[in-house]
Amino acid sequence: MSDETLEYEISLKKLEKFKFIVDFGKETIPDLLTDESKEVPGGEEKGPTASMLLAAAVGNCLSASLTFCLMKKKVPMYDLKTKVKFKRARNEKGFWRIKEITVELMPEVDDPENKNFKRCVEIFFNYCIVSGSVKNGIPININVLPKKREII
Repeated sequence: MSDETLEYEISLKKLEKFKFIVDFGKETIPDLLTDESKEVPGGEEKGPTASMLLAAAVGNCLSASLTFCLMKKKVPMYDLKTKVKFKRARNEKGFWRIKEITVELMPEVDDPENKNFKRCVEIFFNYCIVSGSVKNGIPININVLPKKREII
């Protein structure tokens, strides 16, 4: 196991109600507007919710991991469509949680029976940082650092 660690920083700034601008800290990546769904009082669905972003991150990572494996094994893939469904439910304390994420990957290949394709289908998920982290449970460190409002 490697001791290599990479660290990233993403910033969020509240606009109004539940709208936030997400700054990914890279000039080449545009900011993203997030919001809550209309099911939440004050949510206006002007951007994806955090739950949608998590589901998209899982789907994107698995799609990229399958692509990586097929490229490495020299299996031509002509198209890839991915569908992600997730279920929200209340936990035993009554708080909403994502209970399940289902990902369907639909790659277009010459021969689904090709041994290298089959091998990738068996192992590609191991390359996915996001789904592996979510599945194993990520430790989340939370710090609230209040700033006193100054009136000038």
